[in-house]
Amino acid sequence: MNQGGISSYSDGSATDNGEAEQLALAKLFEEFGASRDVKKNAFIFRSEEDSQEIYFVRDGLVKISQFAQEGQSITLFLRHRGEVFGAAEVLTGQKRQRYARCITDSRILSIPASSFTDLLKQHPDALFALTVANARRLLQTQRYVETLISRPVAWRLAQLLLQLGVRTGKETVVTLPLSHEEISYVIGCSRQTVTETLGRWRDEGIVRYEKKQVVIFDTDAFEQRL
Repeated sequence: MNQGGISSYSDGSATDNGEAEQLALAKLFEEFGASRDVKKNAFIFRSEEDSQEIYFVRDGLVKISQFAQEGQSITLFLRHRGEVFGAAEVLTGQKRQRYARCITDSRILSIPASSFTDLLKQHPDALFALTVANARRLLQTQRYVETLISRPVAWRLAQLLLQLGVRTGKETVVTLPLSHEEISYVIGCSRQTVTETLGRWRDEGIVRYEKKQVVIFDTDAFEQRL
């Protein structure tokens, strides 16, 4: 059992953006999960392993990736603080289809597969929360596919930066946990295009761009350009 931390996921007011569901899942993992600290770049699980645990990001950032035929790693999803991952294969009785790897130092909570389904039966609020979370992810995936088809690369890159960044006043500071190549896999373009787009924004005075950090000077104006 882990000490405290539930209130830190929220200010206590449920909203329509999934906060209530997040809190229900956080409570389940905080009460019944085992905690471990995982270093940056360490694997949580690998492809083809038996699916033995379900995971929750207590702190940090995790990427869910797979290897393409050419051998390169393709990042499919990012799992942020407060999100569950690794449940699909457990619930369907499959081996791991992809691998999970920390891209920052992270604290991960885990519940054994052997007890997870029983816990869900005993905690219907958590079962409902997991169902809602999966439904949201399905909708996000549909929007993601639509975005890849219909939106320009600059728009897709901007949305990813805004998602990863922390806003203070007008500025948004993005500490990049992904390489340009990994970003290119996430938004569906070439690594060169990512580098060129960031460089163009820097030359236009929209952002300050360094190796591992992007600072968006005026977030509202940046969003209006999209």
